[in-house]
Amino acid sequence: MKRLLLTLIILFVSAASGLSSELHQEDGILSNHSAEYVRSLNRNTSTDPDAAFYNPAGLAFMEGSGLYISFSSQTYYVKKSHSMDFYALQKLDSQEIPSRPPHKQEWFRECLPDEYMAELTAPSLPGVDIVWKDDTWAAFLDIAVMQAAIDMTYRNGLAVLDWGTLLSEETAMTEGTHLIQYNRNAMAIRNEMYVGITIGGACEMTKWISFGGGIRFINAEGDMKIKMSNITFVEDDGSGATFKPMPDEEDSWDVDTETKGFGFGVIAGTHIRPEPLLSLLKGLDFSFRVEYYPTMKLEKNTKRFLIPTLIEKSGKANIFKDGSDGKEMEYSQGNGSKYLKVTYPTTLNFGLSYLLFDWVKILTSLQISLRSMRDLDGREKDYAMGYQAGGGLEFILNPKITLSLGYLYNNFGIKPDKRTEADPLLNSHQVGCGAAFHVDENLVINIGAFYQYFIPATAYTTEYVNVSEPTMSYLRKDYEEERYSFSAGITYRWVFESKEKKKENKEEIKSEKVNKVKSNKNSTSSGSKNKTNSVMPM
Repeated sequence: MKRLLLTLIILFVSAASGLSSELHQEDGILSNHSAEYVRSLNRNTSTDPDAAFYNPAGLAFMEGSGLYISFSSQTYYVKKSHSMDFYALQKLDSQEIPSRPPHKQEWFRECLPDEYMAELTAPSLPGVDIVWKDDTWAAFLDIAVMQAAIDMTYRNGLAVLDWGTLLSEETAMTEGTHLIQYNRNAMAIRNEMYVGITIGGACEMTKWISFGGGIRFINAEGDMKIKMSNITFVEDDGSGATFKPMPDEEDSWDVDTETKGFGFGVIAGTHIRPEPLLSLLKGLDFSFRVEYYPTMKLEKNTKRFLIPTLIEKSGKANIFKDGSDGKEMEYSQGNGSKYLKVTYPTTLNFGLSYLLFDWVKILTSLQISLRSMRDLDGREKDYAMGYQAGGGLEFILNPKITLSLGYLYNNFGIKPDKRTEADPLLNSHQVGCGAAFHVDENLVINIGAFYQYFIPATAYTTEYVNVSEPTMSYLRKDYEEERYSFSAGITYRWVFESKEKKKENKEEIKSEKVNKVKSNKNSTSSGSKNKTNSVMPM
């Protein structure tokens, strides 16, 4: 029993940085906020209402004035899986080379999961953009989900816990004893919902350049649960199989920690349309946007904290403690920290588009994410620079219908050996398609879908553990993931004439009537004169 607990302590040391992210998924702000994005994947030069999120400066170049309200909703599916093959074990004091551990030998009845999988389906991820556009300026409000994980459940738990449990038991087994079976109940569940509200504006400085920006306020809520119980082994030392249950009161896990907090970011950008400078550049648009986020801290609330005593004493589970005295829970190794840092990285965003032949629009985008230049209490060292790069095409079939295709490549910048089972942050290829239907000059409907394929990753690692004797574990870790989304959106524009405009229109109508009356009088006078002339004697 003591060996199991000591091994799990060392397991926690090696996995501490990964477990620290179990309270927060670190893939950052979701890009898919509008149906227009889902169908094209490249919106950095948008001059539609969704530019409130992707290109605030572009709002100054919107074609028509008025109040725009755009609403999008997505059905979002995510599937993650990982596996861990503990294929060799070396007892360093007694073995010169690694050997197959007991659970890899012929006596063991295969009862470990082939993979540890989690799925979630978000039936609706909404997004709203409200834009007031005047002649040369615009103001906007954007409401969107920054990131979400709704009941992301690993029904078989996490492979790293099985490794620790097997390692402790197999290290303690005497020679000639065979491991027949291993069972346990384990589960990990993550919930997360971060909602952002962005307010700002844009102004057209000249006919070819505009500036825009805003402030984003983020409300964040999350929860992480980890459970593990009913650990049992069946072993045979030659005298018959022996059933070995591990007492739940000493070995079970029941952890539930909530996080809540608030953060903000500053957004600024420019949009350049160089046609007024050079007519040959007609149809070309360029944009640049920077987003900066200061340190963001979430407050923790530990609702349950039941773990093996020696693991708690190690301090390696303090990430799940909220800084209080534990309430009815017994803390012997400090109270942990009240806050968890979840700072978003600064991003540099570029866009370039070109309208070719008046019916094909070429789209490109690039995002550079400075993931190592933020405050995550040391976790930022696990990252290099991240980036996204993509391109797309829009086919303007007629004034009413536009079809689109898009592609995007994403690299989170995570160092390969820092990937965790619950948050692997794999590189991905993404394709999207869809259409826009311009019902009339004020109503537009967008539909789209994308599929995101994450490149599977395999990592071979060695882990040194010293319990009753020093050991080296040889592990293979495999990660897979996929996502897809279906989205629909609607945009409507209300046109409100100003008093000055109404006055101008009335004066124009009055002037037209006066001119018409004068014209009729002239026509009548001319007709009478002609008639008189026609009856004069020769």
